[in-house]
Amino acid sequence: MGNNDAGRQGEQDQKHAEGRRKADILRQEAKNRGNELDWFEELYKEADGDHARVPWAEMQPRSHFVEWLDALPAERKKGRALDVGCGLGDNAAVMADVGFEVTAFDLSMTGVQWAARRFPNKRIDWQQADLFDLLPFWHGMFDLVHETYTIQSLRGGDREKGLRALAPLVKEGGTLFLLCRSAGNDEEVTGPPWPLRQEELEVFKELGLTEVSFERLFAESNGRSIPHFRVEYRK
Repeated sequence: MGNNDAGRQGEQDQKHAEGRRKADILRQEAKNRGNELDWFEELYKEADGDHARVPWAEMQPRSHFVEWLDALPAERKKGRALDVGCGLGDNAAVMADVGFEVTAFDLSMTGVQWAARRFPNKRIDWQQADLFDLLPFWHGMFDLVHETYTIQSLRGGDREKGLRALAPLVKEGGTLFLLCRSAGNDEEVTGPPWPLRQEELEVFKELGLTEVSFERLFAESNGRSIPHFRVEYRK
């Protein structure tokens, strides 16, 4: 890596660190106001179009999701797909590329508008929406519901509420895909983000979904190997 490249990387790393610190401040302020979720919009606004200031923005689809998507048979790469908590839109874009008609939503209007500007020519319906208050006609609509790293941003009662909000969105015969950081059932969980335990995911079976595959894998981040779950359910 040349000096210029090293300098740019150092600047990006510094911005990411600043973004994480700002996220911590905004999250605590939101908690103090009694709403732990309304800080996302503030963070996207303060980033002011600089993705390096959004801690979770990698500007590319998550590799473990792409790997799973690539392995799908061609006949399953069609129909309606929903991207939950779409952020800056990379996962939604890759779903559109393989043939899905995609709806992508996020709690932050600024984030959704940013994503739409990045991918103006994709077949994606960008929506601002709240996972806890989704449009009723979305229930049972989607052949694929994709959730990566959204539920792990929730804790307490919001966590189970978020998990329970996903299952009704899947149409009969459809698929729910989940990728998240993981923890053992007896492991103390700290965050943010707050890794999920396998026992928490049992709620999907209660809600009528069948577990098709359950994988434990690792994702590399800043020199660390972070344990994850990658799970597929079918209705």
